[in-house]
Amino acid sequence: MDEQNHMGMGSTSPPIETKVSLEEIKNVANEFRDRFNFKKMLIIIMLIVIASLSFIAYKVNEIRTRAFIVSFGNEKIGIVRDKEQVLNILEDIRQELVRTYDIDIVLNKNISFEDTHAKDNMLVSNDKLRENIKSRMTFLVGGYVLLIDNKEVGATKTKEDLEEILEEIKASYTEDEKIDGDIKEVKFVEDIKVEKRNIPLNKLMDKDDLLKYIQTGTEEIRTHIVEVGESLWTISKIYDIPVENLIEANPDKNPDELQIGDEIKLLVPKSMVTVATIEEVKYKEKIDYEVKIEHDNNMYKTEKKVKVKGSQGEKEIFAKVVRHNGVIVDKEILEEKILEKPVNELVVKGTKEVPKTVATGAFLMPTRGSISSRYGMRNGRMHRGLDISASIGTPIKAADGGKVVFAGRRGAYGNLVEIDHGNGYVTRYGHCSSINVKVGERVYKGQVIAKVGNTGRSTGSHLHFEILRNGRNQNPANYVR
Repeated sequence: MDEQNHMGMGSTSPPIETKVSLEEIKNVANEFRDRFNFKKMLIIIMLIVIASLSFIAYKVNEIRTRAFIVSFGNEKIGIVRDKEQVLNILEDIRQELVRTYDIDIVLNKNISFEDTHAKDNMLVSNDKLRENIKSRMTFLVGGYVLLIDNKEVGATKTKEDLEEILEEIKASYTEDEKIDGDIKEVKFVEDIKVEKRNIPLNKLMDKDDLLKYIQTGTEEIRTHIVEVGESLWTISKIYDIPVENLIEANPDKNPDELQIGDEIKLLVPKSMVTVATIEEVKYKEKIDYEVKIEHDNNMYKTEKKVKVKGSQGEKEIFAKVVRHNGVIVDKEILEEKILEKPVNELVVKGTKEVPKTVATGAFLMPTRGSISSRYGMRNGRMHRGLDISASIGTPIKAADGGKVVFAGRRGAYGNLVEIDHGNGYVTRYGHCSSINVKVGERVYKGQVIAKVGNTGRSTGSHLHFEILRNGRNQNPANYVR
């Protein structure tokens, strides 16, 4: 039993004692601490490396994208990497201007810079930067200004340019073909001054451009009264104005239908200066004749005849003439000499009262009614009169005073009255129902001479009315009122 207990589970063995010394614990703690500090240190080092790399990358990018916003005055004109780039361009422009104008030039100090960052595609090119600077820059140069009545008109680089301009303007009004006599004086009406000033370069003008501007700088509206045979085309030649300008200046006028007496507006270039020329001229001038009237009791009041034909005389004149830009504004007669006396015209006029039967030269409508057929071709044949439809018996009146040369029946006319008005005109009145006058009888304008009928070749009651001038038929519609 004892042996069984000794060998079996039933026996209890004494516990084994494990002894850990304090030194061992310290060693373990130190080992753990060392491992923890190493990891911590490794993490810190890694973080430092990452931060350093990021900082380096940032600094590289910051340096690489560093740039400047360039402003000219208050206006931004581009972005550059280097200020020197702008200053060099500015100096190049200055040197270029010095070479061009042969004068020292100081550019306005309007360039300013503002720090910024920008990618390469945001930078302005040198050419564009140069263009932007030149388009905005202003600088003063020495020049000469032309003043007209103290108003600045233009400026040139040299005083000689302005003097040549003024001489050319004077010369345009003193050329031989424009002068009739001896020029005694040439001057400007306005107060003309030439002054030296420092002026912006963009105000300097080319000599020829300034001359043209002075000569045609403003426009003056004048008028022309249309005369016989004139059109816009002939008027344009007279004033050397394009037809298109005349049409534009006269929108109320039809270019193809100008009437005698129409007023045409002219837009004429007007010089800014007025050249006054004083000439002494000798010329010949016609002397108008007078018309004397002589009365004749045997002639009617409406009659007159020339008994003695008048003729103009001629005189020689010596005068002082003042012109402004070629137009005469004043003339003083210094001496006159009659070369040929005029011959007065003598006209005889009648005093006798005109009888009512004398033609007036104007025709009235011979009867009341409606126009049924006009003058012209009708059914392949010429209709030589005016048909006025009216009831049978309607009075027919003489269209003007005259003498009855026919009263009776004549073929297709039927009953016809024919009146000779004594002035080359004859009138005919056909298809009458009755006739109230006789051959040889004198009738007055408006006198009833017959009545409307339907006689002869007629398709209804009407008056067939004809007007003949020197034996040839005319369109009555152009004469009657």
